[in-house]
Amino acid sequence: MPLVQKIPNGLVVVGTLATLLFSGCVSAPSVDVDRTAATHIKRIAIIGIPEPANIQVANIGGAAAGFGLVGGLIQGATNADHSKAFAVPLRQRKPTLSAEMLSAIKQSLEADGFEVTMALDQKPKLAADGKSDDYSEIHVDADAILAVWFGVMGYMSPPNSTHYQPWVFIKARLLDARTKSDIYYKSFCVGYEMKIKNAVMLPADEKYRYGSFDELMAHATEATTGLVDCEEVTAKRIGLDLKMH
Repeated sequence: MPLVQKIPNGLVVVGTLATLLFSGCVSAPSVDVDRTAATHIKRIAIIGIPEPANIQVANIGGAAAGFGLVGGLIQGATNADHSKAFAVPLRQRKPTLSAEMLSAIKQSLEADGFEVTMALDQKPKLAADGKSDDYSEIHVDADAILAVWFGVMGYMSPPNSTHYQPWVFIKARLLDARTKSDIYYKSFCVGYEMKIKNAVMLPADEKYRYGSFDELMAHATEATTGLVDCEEVTAKRIGLDLKMH
C-alpha cells in the first residue's frame, strides 16, 4: 500500500498517519469574520458538499507500530482493513453524511437570521497553481458563498489508549459572492485533537468512545450517528462565528 496519500486541500497522510498527527507542522488557514465589512451579508448560498473522500479508522498506538518500518506497514495495513470495514455502515446510512452536514449548516444559519439558498451543482475548480481553489466561475443570487468540505472522517485510537473516539476534520469558507474574497475561513477538529495550527478544537460526546475495534463495529450504527453529531457541533460553531446580531 502507498505510504503517502493526499486528501483534499493539501493535507497529507503519511504511513500510519503519525506524521500528520505528531509533527505539529501542519497549518490551516484562519480568517475571522470582519463584522463591519460583513454587515451586508444577509443571503448565503451553500455550494455542493461532497461526501467524505477518506473514511479512516486508525490505531496510532497499535502494537505493530512499535516495531519500526515493518511494524508500521503492518499497522497501516490493519488500519486500511478497518477503514474499509467501517465504511460499509457509513455507505448504508441514509441520508448521507454530506446531506446531514448540509441540513445542519442550513438550520444553524437560518436560526441566525440568514436567508439560505442552495447551489449544490456548483463547485470551485482547481486554480492555476495546482494547489488552491478557484471560485471565479461560481455565480449565485446571494451576498456570500459558503463552501464546506471534509478532510478526515472516522475514528481514532490514540497513543497510550485502547479506545476509539471520533476523528473529524471539517473546513468552512465564506466568500463574498461578487469579489470572491474571503470573509471567513476556518478548520475544525472534532473529537481527537490533531496537531494542526490554527484549527478550532471541538469536543465530541464521550458516549461515542469504544474500547476496541470490535466494540466499534458492534455499535457501528451508533458510531455513524456519532460522526453526524460531530457535524452538528461544527455547524453550530460556524453559525455562532457568523452570527451578526
